[in-house]
Amino acid sequence: MSDLAEYWRDVKPYLKERRKQHVKRMGDSATKNIKALGFEFTHYPSNHQFSIHTHKGTIDYWGTTGTWIERKTKKRGKGLRSLRKYLDLEDGK
Repeated sequence: MSDLAEYWRDVKPYLKERRKQHVKRMGDSATKNIKALGFEFTHYPSNHQFSIHTHKGTIDYWGTTGTWIERKTKKRGKGLRSLRKYLDLEDGK
């Protein structure tokens, strides 16, 4: 086996563990931020997806990417700031 192949075989478990930690950290952060919005939500921990029940309908939010989609209108956005703006929760910023 070449040196490069051995290197990647050795580093692969480390990279997988790092990715797992990153996804967990992003999911935990997203949970905290979604709670702060003040709406009821359902959390799907396997992929850190949230189903947020708002006055504008149900919104799906993915905590690892920050992507959100409003189910009825298919309006899309990225990030909590744009979600807050869409829900008219921005406080004059």
